[in-house]
Amino acid sequence: MQSSLLVSSAMANVEVLPPFPPPFYHREKHKQDFHKRLIVQNSVAAITNHQTQMPKCKSTDIKPTNGACTENQFINFTMEFPAPLLQACTNLEQLKQYHAHMLRNGLHQNSRLYNKLVSMYAMTGNMESARYMFEGIQKPNVVVWNIMIRGYVKNGRCTEALRFYHRMHQAGIQPDRYTFPAVFNACASLLALQEGKLIHEHIIRRGFQLDVYVESALIDMYAKCGSVEVAYQLFNRMPKRDVIAWNAMIAGYAQNGYAKQALTLFNQMQMADVKPNLVTMICVLPGCADLAALQHGEWIHAYIIRSGFESDVSVGNSLIDMYAKCGSIETVRRVFDRMPKRDLVSWNVLIAAYGMHGQGDEALALFSQMQRAGLKPDAISFIAVLSACSHAGLVDEGREYFNRMSQDYFITPKVEHYACMADLLGRAGHLHEAVELIDNMPLKPSIQAWGTLLSACRINGNVELAECLAERIFDIDPENEAYYVLLSNIYAAAGRWDDVTKLRTMMKDRGLKKTPGCSLIQVRNRVYSFLVGDRSHPQSDKIYAMLEDLSRKMKEAGYVPDTNVVLHNVEEEVKEDMLSCHSEKLAIAFGLINIKSGVPIRIIKNLRVCGDCHSATKFISKIVKQEIIVRDANRFHHFKDGLCSCGDYW
Repeated sequence: MQSSLLVSSAMANVEVLPPFPPPFYHREKHKQDFHKRLIVQNSVAAITNHQTQMPKCKSTDIKPTNGACTENQFINFTMEFPAPLLQACTNLEQLKQYHAHMLRNGLHQNSRLYNKLVSMYAMTGNMESARYMFEGIQKPNVVVWNIMIRGYVKNGRCTEALRFYHRMHQAGIQPDRYTFPAVFNACASLLALQEGKLIHEHIIRRGFQLDVYVESALIDMYAKCGSVEVAYQLFNRMPKRDVIAWNAMIAGYAQNGYAKQALTLFNQMQMADVKPNLVTMICVLPGCADLAALQHGEWIHAYIIRSGFESDVSVGNSLIDMYAKCGSIETVRRVFDRMPKRDLVSWNVLIAAYGMHGQGDEALALFSQMQRAGLKPDAISFIAVLSACSHAGLVDEGREYFNRMSQDYFITPKVEHYACMADLLGRAGHLHEAVELIDNMPLKPSIQAWGTLLSACRINGNVELAECLAERIFDIDPENEAYYVLLSNIYAAAGRWDDVTKLRTMMKDRGLKKTPGCSLIQVRNRVYSFLVGDRSHPQSDKIYAMLEDLSRKMKEAGYVPDTNVVLHNVEEEVKEDMLSCHSEKLAIAFGLINIKSGVPIRIIKNLRVCGDCHSATKFISKIVKQEIIVRDANRFHHFKDGLCSCGDYW
């Protein structure tokens, strides 16, 4: 009863399925009726299509006619070599033909063949046929139960997979070590944490908690459901860890925003003398990307080449994403050009990379090149294209591609596409058009769409519209401090300090705190973080001395601090002091002290870079003659010789 309630709770929003086919005591009649229907349906297909659809003959005793078996040859070969021929079936039509002959010739009594056919139906996505065959088995064993559960998971029908698991449990069938990984995979896909905890109890009661295969799947489930601490406790208690367990924990850290821990664990994995595999590379590269840890990423890339993994498409895609997020757009293109095989994901990641680096024209050129290469764009392709247009201010091109989505490519725009268009229009000053687009969209606007418009109000200084939008946002998500801070900044920019005070009091009453600005920089394989006004670093004295020297040189070169970005009602001198110790400036000074001249300084900022820091960094890049690459919350900025790649459009 408890397990049924948990399943119902976890799947509350999933479409209800029709009842299962007849119970066990009706199975024999169901089996006979089903077999009759299959013989009628599939035999016709087998007789009419065997010359083109049947598997190729592999027996040297049978002479093929034009490379295909005749009907009699197929029957004889099926009787003599049933399992190899079943394995040779490569599509659903061939499976149906084999099934018809299997029934007509009594081979369905062979339980091994029958189970294999159920499995192949499931693996080809025809779960209805697999399920009806399953219902025809008088006493299905754990093997066939596992086949059904894995089949449902593989085909994205995880609710049914969990139902089958509980039905198996109620039927008194004892699960084995192959049952639980599929079930935990289903829980992870549905984010059904409570259901996963219940099944965790099952493996403890049945003594599978020491099975590395099962434990690795359990770690993966907890991590994907957001319980990273529990996942690590399980991982840490394992007496023996194989590469699968290490991969599950590394991926869990990387997917939940614990990039530093992912890289640390990867290092520990090597010290434990566990050899990383291809999956390890795909798991750890996102951690390098999140931290812009280029040196780590380059070492992993070298390992990938030494291990022969470079030809794998998924690894190549991960490398493109890593180099893009580390700010090395030139390496991105080299990796892409060297890939022996590219899929749609490869192109989408490449287009998005050029877009986030502000190279919108190149991104659009790649979109055209992708189609000439024979690939058809999908919804994600258009998100990448529209984002590229937004970062580059390509308004007319953005409108054109948005319209072509449905007209030329028959792709219905989703909320994300409308949000991209609203961002594009809002940044370019077409605020009312952006609002009209979101108001009239055929879908329910997401909070991200409203948030995009609120950001556009900040850019355009429209306080009245910002208040209306904020009211809608606070009704939907009253606990997200970012939108309170955004509205507060809009009030401050307009000089409405009383409203700023009221809003900050409201945040305090609701227990909300502003996320502090934080900048990351990697020096000699170690990632350092800086907060605004940070003096905790051992080199703080040198850092602040460097900033003081840079400030003097910048002012001599014409730099004037932009105190308008200080959203506090204080004296101008105090505002200048506050500006001088922003986190990205501290990180830049630290980089200049510790990174040799000529090597780009790469920094990540968790928030949007402010106007004063943007201006100051341009001056610094010219003074020190060193490129500075900053990735903020929205995009990349490449500062070189006093200019920024964004063209001051961000």
